[in-house]
Amino acid sequence: MTEAVKCPASVATFRSEHGFSVTVARLRGLLADKGMTIFVDIDQADAAAQAGMTLRPTRLLVFGNPKGGTPVMQANPCAGLLLPLKAQVWEDEARVTWLAIEDITGVLVDGYGLDAAMVEPLAKAKALIQMAAARDPA
Repeated sequence: MTEAVKCPASVATFRSEHGFSVTVARLRGLLADKGMTIFVDIDQADAAAQAGMTLRPTRLLVFGNPKGGTPVMQANPCAGLLLPLKAQVWEDEARVTWLAIEDITGVLVDGYGLDAAMVEPLAKAKALIQMAAARDPA
């Protein structure tokens, strides 16, 4: 059985029920449906190919909603080092697709001194990543 790669406890990984391209499309659609802006979509495999290297299909989506992130950065401008949010989608050697997102809320509260209620809306992104990986209800 294929397993997710080792990540810190703050990173949530989800095995997708879909292939790589479908997973990326589902994630993009869910983010758009929830009013998120996709600021950049980096095809890291393509970047590797341009450098003469190979990488399994891998994409990094940088996304967010300024209505949620701006108050956080107003309270502590250094929080902008963690925002916007990022989601990684990759295909492993067994052609299983995975998604990952780092839950930055704990760091924002403990490390940046922000109020938990202020950063709580950012935690909802994890559920969107999980939804992109899930099988549609029958």
